[in-house]
Amino acid sequence: MTAVVARSWAPAGLSAVASVLVTVASLLIARYDGFGVFGEFVAVQAVGVVLGIPMLWGVHVTASRAMAARSDDRVVTGTALAFVAAAAVVTAFAYCAVLLAVSAPALLWHAAGLGASAAALTLAESLLRIRDRQLLASGWRLALGLSYLAAVLSVVGEGDPGTYSVMVTVGNTLCAAGMLAGARCVPGRPDPVLARTFLREGWAYSTGQSLLALLFAFDVILLVQAAGPAAVAVYALYVGSCRRVIGVLFTDSLASVLISLLARRNPATGRRAVLRYAPRAIALSVTGAVVLVVAGLAAAGALHHLNAALLALTAVGATAHALVVVLFCVVTVQPSLGLARVRTALTAAFVPGLALQAAGGVFAGAPGMVAAFTVCNVALGWWFLTVVRHAPTVLPTPATEMRSR
Repeated sequence: MTAVVARSWAPAGLSAVASVLVTVASLLIARYDGFGVFGEFVAVQAVGVVLGIPMLWGVHVTASRAMAARSDDRVVTGTALAFVAAAAVVTAFAYCAVLLAVSAPALLWHAAGLGASAAALTLAESLLRIRDRQLLASGWRLALGLSYLAAVLSVVGEGDPGTYSVMVTVGNTLCAAGMLAGARCVPGRPDPVLARTFLREGWAYSTGQSLLALLFAFDVILLVQAAGPAAVAVYALYVGSCRRVIGVLFTDSLASVLISLLARRNPATGRRAVLRYAPRAIALSVTGAVVLVVAGLAAAGALHHLNAALLALTAVGATAHALVVVLFCVVTVQPSLGLARVRTALTAAFVPGLALQAAGGVFAGAPGMVAAFTVCNVALGWWFLTVVRHAPTVLPTPATEMRSR
């Protein structure tokens, strides 16, 4: 157990430092380029997240599973890269066609590059981590954070959203290339049969993950339409840093520990482990969120936006969000804990969640969106914990596990 924790927290520490560096760069943009520039940049990144979902198509999950089951890693790698490249081209083409039809702002063109580079980075990182090279993957994340901060420092005060978007796109692409090289697997010729498997299983397997990502990417898009870029900047200073730092730390550490435990024990024991770690994670996250928000507002020169009620809402919401992400990772790896019920809950909550976010943005701007973010995550977190608590106490048969997926 101690060895599992040590192996998980070392790379998690590097990933957390990388996230802090990216957060510092964001605070510099907000302080020296203004809330307008920062808010527009955050909005374009949110559109990139939405585009990255069909570009990735869940291949990072299905390719990792195929690699664990196959002996020819080169074929899996080559097929996965070709599939994501094709999906990125198709998605970008459709997106650009829509932009041409609606005469959207020129800045939105950058979202396609952001989505494609993020999809490539996610796939490369998954292929590297499936080889149990966690430390190397986190090291590349740290290098990406350092290079991004250095690039921002070179132009901050005179930068614009387009410039920062290009920086992120180039950084993601170079980091993805480095991770693929670190995986030491030369891509082979794509396998059409495997590609069809990715097409058939990828979206179905990652439906819940897609809904989760969309639910918490549309918030920024809705807010920029309802209240403008400055409101997005305030929302990002409260919620964005917490989601980035706490989310990475938890998914790279706590989720890894729980998944390792579940791989070695039966579902009942794994369920108890999940519930035992939850209170500690919650306490750590609440404290960290408060510190991050106050420090972030101070660094951005925006302490006049500090509000005790918003601070409390953010701490609760960020904690619940981290818990939701961790538990979703756990049930994805161990479907017998309730993946089908979790996916059903996400499907049922999607439209009401978007409606709540839209209402919060329209009627109360950034504070309303923070409140909506908190309500959505608390409700999902409570449901996820309930599902895990009432999970089966016996090992599932292969047939029932396949049906749960």
